[in-house]
Amino acid sequence: MSLVRLLPAWLHAIADYAVGAGLIIIALAVGGSGKAVAAGVVVGATVLLVSMLTKYPLGVAKVLPFTVHSAGDYLAAALLLVAPFALNFRSSDTGLTAVYIIAGIAVLGVSLITNYQYSEKRDWNGRVPATA
Repeated sequence: MSLVRLLPAWLHAIADYAVGAGLIIIALAVGGSGKAVAAGVVVGATVLLVSMLTKYPLGVAKVLPFTVHSAGDYLAAALLLVAPFALNFRSSDTGLTAVYIIAGIAVLGVSLITNYQYSEKRDWNGRVPATA
């Protein structure tokens, strides 16, 4: 569910892979407590896995409908925003806390403006090709 259907599926897919890989790389590069690093790696890996399983332009296995994927986006945003507080690393790992909060807000923002009505029959601009 989105507020505005502004962002096409292909651009959302690029953002998914960038966020997933970015969370893993940043968590491992920055380091910190086990909980702080694990939060980034687990959420990042989950985002990558769900993206690979989604029926959208950059999906690999294409088994999850894009509309179902949207629920995962909101869950990922919530986990990123809540993890530093729920896992109690907000004071000890301030750098990763900031990264996760910014990433959570970004994921939420992208989710709110994505057109989740993607269909394989549409081209990348959202148009349905004419049939003969």
